[in-house]
Amino acid sequence: MLSTLAPIVDIPRAGVDPINTTTEKLGIFALALRRPLRDETIALCLDQHRHGVGLFAFASGKPLTEVIDRVIGAAINIEATAAISLLSSRSGRGRDHRDASQFFMAKNRCADAGLWLDDWLLVAEGDVFKLG
Repeated sequence: MLSTLAPIVDIPRAGVDPINTTTEKLGIFALALRRPLRDETIALCLDQHRHGVGLFAFASGKPLTEVIDRVIGAAINIEATAAISLLSSRSGRGRDHRDASQFFMAKNRCADAGLWLDDWLLVAEGDVFKLG
């Protein structure tokens, strides 16, 4: 009987299944996202074939440009990391007018480290926003 029940969300397996869609990324981010929402940034490390190779959470209400060096430091310790996807949660506030410039600067910092910053998602105010 249990074999007939399908999971609600099919989460890609680390190092096995490619992660190509925002829905797949959100399924993985949900594994690390603290509830109730707090100020934090979660980094999903991907290899060149888009397989997940690492997942890190950083508790911080600081802007992305102040957190990105910690994210890069953790990501480059995983030899296979080629790209990073980010999810931030903000308790009590949504998008910020500085988000576009924060993403641009973080993308450049990642490029300097030899990494591709794929996208940046935000969970806030009961919704998910794509910031970059």
